[in-house]
Amino acid sequence: MLNLTTQPTPKYLWQRIVNFIVVAFLLMLSPAFLQIAAMQKSVWLQILFIMMLFVSYLAIGYYAYRLLRRTTTAPVFHRINVRHWQHIWYIIGLFFAMLGIEMVVNFLRLTLTGDTTTENQAAIQSLTAHINLVMIAMMIYAIFLAPVVEEIVFRGLVINYFFRKSWWWASIILSGILFAFPHMGKIPTNLSDGLSYLVYMSMGMFLAYVYKHTGNLQDSIAVHFVNNFVTMMPILIMAFVKAL
Repeated sequence: MLNLTTQPTPKYLWQRIVNFIVVAFLLMLSPAFLQIAAMQKSVWLQILFIMMLFVSYLAIGYYAYRLLRRTTTAPVFHRINVRHWQHIWYIIGLFFAMLGIEMVVNFLRLTLTGDTTTENQAAIQSLTAHINLVMIAMMIYAIFLAPVVEEIVFRGLVINYFFRKSWWWASIILSGILFAFPHMGKIPTNLSDGLSYLVYMSMGMFLAYVYKHTGNLQDSIAVHFVNNFVTMMPILIMAFVKAL
């Protein structure tokens, strides 16, 4: 269980709000480099903007890590014990539990609106439709970078910054709400958008529960990683099939 009994750093709430807004805003801007890279015809320009994405995203992640390390008494990351097979099965079980929640919400969206995918998923599919540098960069970003950086920001900072001594679920709900917004990129205005928002919100809440319950950010990162890996693999396979 995560220890939230100590005084958070910074001490004042407004400072923590500003810290989070700055980090989240920069995090939302970084993927634009990948979209710009996709519009370039020159391979060297594609490489340039892809490198800008990686450097900026890693810099934001490191800055968020420094903020998180200042406000938590426990280490942000723990030494991984590869011999602990039971814990690996625990992570896999958590992934399937989260997948079940996502499937229920997606089924509701399909049944009530007829939409089969979210706008965020459609954008990912457009960037990974063909095997090229942009696709490879998208895979690295979605599978490896996003789970780590997003968990530091939307689980680490949110859980340790806000509602520390309030209702136990308050920070979990807030984490889900804040996590969903950058994945949607807009405020829901209809049922389809609302249910799409609920998909990401439920995922964010589940990951926040994992972190708050276990006290180990690596657990929520692992579940997030498996989720993104499983999501991206069919897209990668389809791209290879088209290339044949």
